[in-house]
Amino acid sequence: MPDQHSVRLSVVIPVLDEAEVIERTLLCLVEQDAVDEVIVVDNGSRDGTPEIVREFAARHPGVELIYESVPGIAPARNAGFDKAGGDILARTDADTLVDPDWAATIIDFLTEHPETAAVTGICTYHDSPVGFMLKFGQWILLRRGKLGGPVGNMYGPNMAVRREAWEQIRENVQARADVAEDLDMALCLFAAQRRIDQVPQMRARTSARRRRTSPRKHWQFHLIGLRTIRDHGYPVRPVHRAMIVAAWLSHTVQWPLYRFWDFERKRFSFRPGSARVSAVGD
Repeated sequence: MPDQHSVRLSVVIPVLDEAEVIERTLLCLVEQDAVDEVIVVDNGSRDGTPEIVREFAARHPGVELIYESVPGIAPARNAGFDKAGGDILARTDADTLVDPDWAATIIDFLTEHPETAAVTGICTYHDSPVGFMLKFGQWILLRRGKLGGPVGNMYGPNMAVRREAWEQIRENVQARADVAEDLDMALCLFAAQRRIDQVPQMRARTSARRRRTSPRKHWQFHLIGLRTIRDHGYPVRPVHRAMIVAAWLSHTVQWPLYRFWDFERKRFSFRPGSARVSAVGD
């Protein structure tokens, strides 16, 4: 078993027009001794994001900015993973704040569980008016032992994979816009008979700003997940449809609330600012 201190961990962050939030995310990472490098992949920002990252990198040598011209989270993630030099390749979003022990938790778990190829954690919200509901739901699931152990999917803003597992599936992952990139990667690992574990101690707080997406667009987003399943040759079962209907209903009920929520000021407003759907604009 390798020594935890000899394992290098790289973090990849795809970004598009994230000038308002990227520095907070980077600060959460560079303050962790277990993070060896941070690769920020700019996907065509026009709001000054690259300049902010370059200035931050000048003060923190472990941070590097690269560019990916093909639009989408998957191409940006792939470029970052290919560039990174770590034994473990982690990913988060530009609007996500990882816990102070996030990187150490990833390294410790993968060191202690050599049979596991990838890990994914759990997320709450840092800017939601009803974020306590998600925290309470997770608390109930934890108390009932429903979180943790082998899973079939990963959550993009809070995940990590061994480099050798990434290299094994690299040629099979998709870069299309109509594919759910985290689910696609998980299914590639499953096809390669590589294990994914959910680690409840691997925690992060992400933005709830996608909750302002209209119910129509949110339904289309869920259909992308079903399409990804079909693309891998698996049948879409009733349980899959039931899950996306439940998720869509939950989103639709909350959507009117978020239409008037200012995520920056964390208060209700008749002028809450522009909507933001995805870390890379999808």
